[in-house]
Amino acid sequence: MALDALTKDKITMKEKVNDWEEAIHIAAEPLLAQNYIEPGYVEAMIDSVKTLGPYIVIAPNVAIAHARPDNHVNKVGISLLKLGVPINFSEKGHEAALVFVFCSTDHTSHLTILQQLAQVLGDTQHIEALMRAQDKASMITIFKGDD
Repeated sequence: MALDALTKDKITMKEKVNDWEEAIHIAAEPLLAQNYIEPGYVEAMIDSVKTLGPYIVIAPNVAIAHARPDNHVNKVGISLLKLGVPINFSEKGHEAALVFVFCSTDHTSHLTILQQLAQVLGDTQHIEALMRAQDKASMITIFKGDD
């Protein structure tokens, strides 16, 4: 099964947030609460976007926030914030309503999850279904490929 790491307790649904920094903070909350990451990882993700631009927006409506594996990561994990109103990651229209947070302890242990995520997000029908989803259970179903 794809993306077993993304469980209901790691999905947050919110109508809107004030800005992309808040989106990253909220998306990361489940991983912080469950000790996957330390607060320094959240700051590193935000600093990366400030330094490198909105590179985390990988497709329309999809952002994958992440930072380098370091001592702020305790285990490999993924979480998701689904917004009703997309948030802009730059002035040039890099909008996302699905904000994933991804963390890894090294440069290879996360590759399976990333490949599985890419398979789901590579299909625009899956992205549209996630955007329409009204609850966490239906979102999980989309990730598991049971749709």
